[in-house]
Amino acid sequence: MLRSFVSATLILLAAFWHYGYASRILGVFPTPSISHQIVFRALTLALRERGHQLVVVTPDPVNDPMLTNYTEIDLHFLYADTDGGENWIETLAKERWTDIQDAYLSTVLTQTELILDHPELKKLYAPNNGQKFNLMMIEMLYYPALLPLATRFDVPVVGITSLGLSLSIHYAIGNPIIPSHSSNWDTEEMIFGEATFWQRLKNFIWVWKFLYKYRTRYMPAQQALARKYFGNDIPDISDIEKNVSVVFVNQQTPISYLRPNIPKVIDIGGFHIAREIKPLPKDLQKILDDSTQGFIYMSLGSNIKSVMLSDEVRREFIAAFSELPYTVIWKFEDDFLANKPENVIIMKWTPQQSILAHPNLKVFIYQGGLQSTEEAVSHGIPVIGLPVFTDQHVHANKMVSLGVGKKLNIHSVNRHDILEAIRTVVLDTSYKRRMMDLRNLLKDKPYDSLKNAIWWTEHVIRHKGAPHLQSTTVDEPWYQRQDMDIVFVISTGFLITSSLAIIAFYRMVNHIRAMIQPISQKVKIN
Repeated sequence: MLRSFVSATLILLAAFWHYGYASRILGVFPTPSISHQIVFRALTLALRERGHQLVVVTPDPVNDPMLTNYTEIDLHFLYADTDGGENWIETLAKERWTDIQDAYLSTVLTQTELILDHPELKKLYAPNNGQKFNLMMIEMLYYPALLPLATRFDVPVVGITSLGLSLSIHYAIGNPIIPSHSSNWDTEEMIFGEATFWQRLKNFIWVWKFLYKYRTRYMPAQQALARKYFGNDIPDISDIEKNVSVVFVNQQTPISYLRPNIPKVIDIGGFHIAREIKPLPKDLQKILDDSTQGFIYMSLGSNIKSVMLSDEVRREFIAAFSELPYTVIWKFEDDFLANKPENVIIMKWTPQQSILAHPNLKVFIYQGGLQSTEEAVSHGIPVIGLPVFTDQHVHANKMVSLGVGKKLNIHSVNRHDILEAIRTVVLDTSYKRRMMDLRNLLKDKPYDSLKNAIWWTEHVIRHKGAPHLQSTTVDEPWYQRQDMDIVFVISTGFLITSSLAIIAFYRMVNHIRAMIQPISQKVKIN
């Protein structure tokens, strides 16, 4: 009896001690894309389990009334700007990346104002309303006007991304700018492998042109929005952005193109991977179990949809699938698929991780998204990538470089390419073997990524920031960071010296000719 009492007392004391250190955290994750939100959600829910109280601003709320200490501000209306029937496959085939990026930033600017004008959020950040927080977490992408929320509540900031850092954030936090690095997902010309001089020159010009435009046009527009809603006395949003304590970046070393980063950049990854696989629906379970020769799974994700495929490309997939001895599970977002072969089963929604866990799966045909890549690797499934935009090309190419997948051009793919890719990946067992090795490598790490992110989050709370992780390069001018001033001085000096040498040589030649000419004329006369 006494032992039970002591044990219960210790448990209660531990609980009170744990919750005594609980903090209030504001999470702001604006991008209307579930593939982004599932990464953030995994961390915020884990922090709630640690005893912290959270207020989360998101377009994809959990909406679970059973969750305590977890308040959500719903921004689902932002999907109206992104789900307006835009066919990204068609758009990317016709328009330049620069124009698409400009249009997207314009949309984000509009969305930023809608967020700041949201009644619940306005009530939260209204002056003197008594709201207090210990930390703000924010998605580091293209919404810097939301950063003054941290100033309003006088709290440090933890940034987080669901994909690799954009060039604008690399620059903002003082990370090295490497224009032609394979990890870049937002350059006009993506380069994988060795780049030519002209490719590097083109990317160098494009990157610095983009950063100039971003810093001189887009950031002032965001600053104007911030002042409109928070007042004219707020700090420059660029200063708040560069002083973010840490930035969690959803990248894992074995499946990423590695690049140098400053200390405040902390890699995370695999947050959304299910610890326990949910059972498949009974009818789907039976279909997959009965596919004794194996089955193929195709899904282009949540932002890119199979219904966006052109009629011509769709016909090529249908023709290719009809020649296969395998069942094909195709995530197809319509009720009807014309000329569908008998071995093809279409589904508007699929329990992806449960399908990837099935032992009969041979290959995963996908768009190259990061979360899908992580899921494929975690289940040891070789892939065939059909990338469309942003970081999808990066991940598809990385899978090819690791020998665990193939890549096809979604705009011009034909049935022969599809069949060759499927047969190669399925019949050549080295793809599966290398993918299993990659899975083991991904799992072999000294700590759990989610627990590490929680530790760093609480580290920032305990120390009220992390200025000890700040890079000195963040305060240097752009030209000094890249030593462009030194290159300019050396180049100018070399040009001036070369020009003077050429002029001197030219004058010397003319002088010698002037001296030789009278002598030659004299010789001719004689």
